[in-house]
Amino acid sequence: MLSVAALLTAAVPAQADPRVGGDIGVAYERDYGGARGVLGEPLTPEIRTPNGRGAYVGFQHGSIYWSPWTGAHAVRGELRNGWGRLGWEGGRLGFPKSSERPTDSRRAVVQDFEGGRMYWTPSTGAHALQGAILERYELRGDPENGRDIIAEQALGFPTSSEIRTPNGKGAYNTFQWGAIYWEPQYGAHPIFGAIRSRWGREGWENGCLGFPITEEYSYEGYSTVQEFQGGWIWFHPSYGTEVDLYPRNDPSYSRYGLYPRC
Repeated sequence: MLSVAALLTAAVPAQADPRVGGDIGVAYERDYGGARGVLGEPLTPEIRTPNGRGAYVGFQHGSIYWSPWTGAHAVRGELRNGWGRLGWEGGRLGFPKSSERPTDSRRAVVQDFEGGRMYWTPSTGAHALQGAILERYELRGDPENGRDIIAEQALGFPTSSEIRTPNGKGAYNTFQWGAIYWEPQYGAHPIFGAIRSRWGREGWENGCLGFPITEEYSYEGYSTVQEFQGGWIWFHPSYGTEVDLYPRNDPSYSRYGLYPRC
């Protein structure tokens, strides 16, 4: 039979690593397994971030970042490298607000930040989605939300972080099988396949068509069409794509903010 002293000793939890304190130390032991876990041994003391909003500790296999608004979360591997390329916690993503996790399909790893979400796959690398483009991707069928087949068939995973368009009027992310473009008046819309290829030949957002203002949709069951600031692109499997620009002398289009660009 165990003695009372032995029972009391067995009930005491393992001592936290004295080299890592505070909320970062709690997360290190509880969430990441301490020195024997995924992060390994600590390499730095707790360091205040340059923007003064939080702190971090560096480990053999990553870092734990903490702020009063987000708590303590580890960033490691390619997600950490991608986050670093965007400016760390001082960049557009801010501090991490979750640990990394696999998507439901197990084809990617994601992590949430104050300013967006970072995705990583072995074939695409680590890239961030933000703001209206992230919201549109989630509506389209974000793999993280259990709609893997819809998202992966239509767009796949991101192959770039957000890029400003050359004309300075919008932004976009590229994906394995398409892109999502955003501009302030009409918001974010996906574009892919034959319609995207034709739009590119017409000059992308700098051409006569301008930015997409709708998602593609079926027209009378036999054609697919997508609307743009300056017209339409039609697609039929038998005939390919065709461009129709808005007519110059029809005032009904200008009432809705649409206009011929060329």
